[in-house]
Amino acid sequence: MAFQKPVLWNGRSFRGCIRKKWNVLRKGVSNAAGRNPDVEISLPRMTIKALPDEILLEIFNFCRVASMKAPHLWSGGWANTWHKLVHVCQRWRYVVLSSPLGLYLRLYCTDRTSVRNMLDVWPPFPIEIRSLHLGDNIMAALEHRDRVCNLGLYPSSYPIFERLVTVMGNPFPALKRLRLVGKGVAPVLPVTFLGGSAPNLLSLTLDSVAFPTLPQLLLSCKDISELCLHNIPYLGDISPESMAKSLSSLTRLTRLIIEFEKQETGTIRDRPRSLPLTHAHLPALTTFHFRGLNEYLEDLLARINTPQIKILFIKFLLQPVFDIRQVISHSRSLGPFDRAKVEFDCSTVLIQLAQSEGAAPSIMELEIGQRTSGQQLQVESLVQICTQSSSLLSSVKELNIIDNASWTVFINRAHLMNNPQSLGIFNSFTAARTLRLSGKIQWFIVYLLGGLTRESAIEALPKLQNLYLRKMNWRIQLEEPMEKFIAARQHSDHPVTWDFDR
Repeated sequence: MAFQKPVLWNGRSFRGCIRKKWNVLRKGVSNAAGRNPDVEISLPRMTIKALPDEILLEIFNFCRVASMKAPHLWSGGWANTWHKLVHVCQRWRYVVLSSPLGLYLRLYCTDRTSVRNMLDVWPPFPIEIRSLHLGDNIMAALEHRDRVCNLGLYPSSYPIFERLVTVMGNPFPALKRLRLVGKGVAPVLPVTFLGGSAPNLLSLTLDSVAFPTLPQLLLSCKDISELCLHNIPYLGDISPESMAKSLSSLTRLTRLIIEFEKQETGTIRDRPRSLPLTHAHLPALTTFHFRGLNEYLEDLLARINTPQIKILFIKFLLQPVFDIRQVISHSRSLGPFDRAKVEFDCSTVLIQLAQSEGAAPSIMELEIGQRTSGQQLQVESLVQICTQSSSLLSSVKELNIIDNASWTVFINRAHLMNNPQSLGIFNSFTAARTLRLSGKIQWFIVYLLGGLTRESAIEALPKLQNLYLRKMNWRIQLEEPMEKFIAARQHSDHPVTWDFDR
């Protein structure tokens, strides 16, 4: 067999990868022998042909990991790389093909792949498919339903989607990962999709796809660990009760994303709200993303239990009237948080909480959408959330408040922030030692703090020690109220110093 020099990582040959892995193995031998790994050890000079099959396999596996981490540097990733390996020599071909599981050998099919030739040449390895058009090549690959393990389908038109539904009306017993994106197509999956069952499915991602009978399919996916539903077209397609019922069997689920389209129609307020008879326990769930109306989240949380949540992202499409304590009670693993950020924008306010220490840090993010009229609701909701989340905010040591809004929004917000009720934002941050202000909102906060009495100044952020402002054109206007606040805190247990942040 003719020798082909495989060009992979930034144009370098496998010689560089082998040399790097050999140095790792040499240091491992030195450590095992009790020697200093930085001291060169005397090893007999040898060629690559002298390496045993186990070392070659270890080197190939190293290349696999590196190519999966940076596929753009490896001429198409591992799917194309292992093809080049088997063309180097007969021995390499034997080593690679004898370890299909350890080296994760797959046949990667795209719209440009000559699938029939590939299937005739290679052993019956699992098939991965990524397609936009579902041409003859992809249809040929989908005929091998017992070998298709990974599907990424992005139908670009409705006729293509109809063709896809027809082909995938039968079971795919080997399918482990499925990603289906229907943007611009408005597809609706029928109950016969995947034959109504996917027992080996580990990851399911649907984007802009309506699937009313999804709960029925999920009942067969006992081992699924990742469920991502992006841009669900119709809010009423899957009720909270049906969703909770389908989740009840997913005890291995670790990541859940439920995101509805950004639209104000489809509210579920008019739907009869039954008592939460279904209660799903999700012991492995650590990450939960939600975007939609607060009524849907409220009904869903009443029916599920998530004791191990560590990462939580919630985005309300409209101004919420929602008790955030319901989320906290379902997430006993959240926190304690030591950093917080409150970020104002033209139409949203974002609250981010983070834990910088610990083996598995927690992250919590709430984004509140805003109606077209009235800035007051935005500020009131922020005060409400901070008050209800006092158990999570009481450990925060650093608080950042940022304003990215336009000047029009800034002026409209002026009378709201210049109100003592706005101090409710700070009341829950009882342990905050550092406050950083940025953007136009710092002008209002500084004047609000400067107008406090001595008693009120001590009660606002009682442990505050450092206050940093972002330099702006109106620096002189901020110094007078800031000095009043500093003077009011001078004789407290925690006097405050301030400066302009660099």
